[in-house]
Amino acid sequence: MGRACILAFLAFSFSSILSSCNEKLETPDWKGAPEIQQSELEPTQEPDQITQLYDPAAKPLRFVCYNIRNYLTMPRGKTEKFKPEHEVKALIDNIVRANPDVLGVCEIGNQKDLDHLLARLKKAGIEYKHSYLSAGPDPYRRQALLSRYPIKRHNVPTYKYKMKGKTMEIRRGILDATVSTPKGEIRFLGAHLKSKRPIAVYDEAEIRREEAQILRKHASEVLSDPKRKVLVFGDMNDTKGSSTIRLMKGSKDKKLTAIELFDKHGTKWTQYWAKEDIYSRFDFCFVSPSLLASIDKKGSYILDTPAGCPASDHRALIILIK
Repeated sequence: MGRACILAFLAFSFSSILSSCNEKLETPDWKGAPEIQQSELEPTQEPDQITQLYDPAAKPLRFVCYNIRNYLTMPRGKTEKFKPEHEVKALIDNIVRANPDVLGVCEIGNQKDLDHLLARLKKAGIEYKHSYLSAGPDPYRRQALLSRYPIKRHNVPTYKYKMKGKTMEIRRGILDATVSTPKGEIRFLGAHLKSKRPIAVYDEAEIRREEAQILRKHASEVLSDPKRKVLVFGDMNDTKGSSTIRLMKGSKDKKLTAIELFDKHGTKWTQYWAKEDIYSRFDFCFVSPSLLASIDKKGSYILDTPAGCPASDHRALIILIK
């Protein structure tokens, strides 16, 4: 009896297992299938990750400083002409590569020339809805700020100085504007100091020092608020150890720091003077103590363009602000 009971029990169990397997192998009725929950369709990213994908403040702000070499109508040969098309095309290509959020330029002409630059950049895929053109006594060359973000202009006093009994002004003026960026408000000061080309009567180095003193004086007044984020940029037409650059750095309480930049080859030149075959670092970006900690020094660089690039005799500086 014991053996018979065991055999009967095993037979019943085996039958039950087969029945269970058959039920699992059958295709379930569609009407009875469970509904897919909305949470199962949502992206796998965490909420913070999703926010970062669309939040401009999560990305570094890209500021580019660039002397765009005579983007204007001026005497070229026997007639006055605009910047040649092959130079404009090369320049636009370089700016597109740099992809600025805020672009500060030297050596642009009048408002018509600035509108031309804005239109060419828009056609190339970079649109700036905000711009500002500053001016000094120079009838040809000015400075401009182009920005994806709103610009507030600041009035600059008419600074003057005496040289050999003559009253003079900083020739290309000072650009002064605040941009409301995702990183907060940043005050931009732009300048293009006297070139090293000799002129009659006056000493070009002495003029440059006078202009640097004026720019430094204006920067010091802006820095009277220690919390203000300030970036001074431009073509200083002088080298790292010169009195011009030492003047710009200033004193301890209102010190400006020059950002050290390199191209992908590890070189630091920003201007090539073909006539004398000289490579120089003339273009600078100085920042206030309140902005210095936000500079991505490793990510910032000099745009790699060869000597003799038709766009400009200068190279662009790219500053990343965290």
